[in-house]
Amino acid sequence: MPQRLIQWLVQLVQSYFFLILLALGAGLLLPDSAIIFAPFATLLLQIIFFLTSLKLNPTEIFRTVRNTKMLVAANVFMLLLLPSVVYLLAQWIVPEFSIALMLLAAMPTGMTAPLLSEVIGGKTDVALVLTLTTSLLAPFTIPFVIGIFASTAVTVSGVTMFWSLVKVIVIPFVLAQGVRSFFQKHIQKTAFTFKPISLLLLGMLIAGVVAKQSHVILTNLDQTLLTLVIILFCFISLLLVAGYFVAYWRPWNDRTAVSICMTFMNFTLAIYLAGLYFSDPNVLLATVLVVFPWAIMLLPFRFVVRKYLCK
Repeated sequence: MPQRLIQWLVQLVQSYFFLILLALGAGLLLPDSAIIFAPFATLLLQIIFFLTSLKLNPTEIFRTVRNTKMLVAANVFMLLLLPSVVYLLAQWIVPEFSIALMLLAAMPTGMTAPLLSEVIGGKTDVALVLTLTTSLLAPFTIPFVIGIFASTAVTVSGVTMFWSLVKVIVIPFVLAQGVRSFFQKHIQKTAFTFKPISLLLLGMLIAGVVAKQSHVILTNLDQTLLTLVIILFCFISLLLVAGYFVAYWRPWNDRTAVSICMTFMNFTLAIYLAGLYFSDPNVLLATVLVVFPWAIMLLPFRFVVRKYLCK
């Protein structure tokens, strides 16, 4: 019994659901304590990206995928066309959440996408390449998209946002590759610690940025929470469907990988940007709550892929 309890506790600590709820609760209910993490948001995200990048080998990743047409099409659609279309449609349907949805759509692929793609049946190497390329292009595309559609909603210039993204994405990636070249064996031995450390840092990041707007969020929570969750479930569902048709000429497993990469965006980066540069609390709340449809919709999509698409 004690062993099962320990296993359950370990699984709970490594659960996105548990971590998000705990961090969100701390930021909303204990803002005076959680606010101590807010000044370290950049550092926390840099460490998360550094630990994730330690597991990436760009040379091996690019060697496995040679379909340039698909990669270019997927990157252009995911980073430029998708956020543009999402913003314009949201302005028509749910204007109060248009900036939040646009920010989520503009995010690069999340670092867990290769694993999720493997679980679903998509090509892992395609997911790896898209994770790498979208992350390295994001410092250029995110300020560009926000500058076109939401320049009045942010508190800084596009140049400032660009350098912030370089600091939290490019610099940790370059440092990680340097460390990999000297300590690859040590990294392989300690890689199992990267996820729990990253989750702990993510919790601190969420608690800190939520604490800064806890009063505003709590004031409007009863009015917006249910509506926002429903919208996010619809948003994630539409991304899964649309993503499957981006590379329509490719086999089903390539298309599935693209769909996963487009849908399971880097919400950690979105939370960071929402807390740092957007004054609208709906933007921050959406970037935090998206983790729930983000995790739940994986199961029905897996069923559809295995039941219909792979045949």
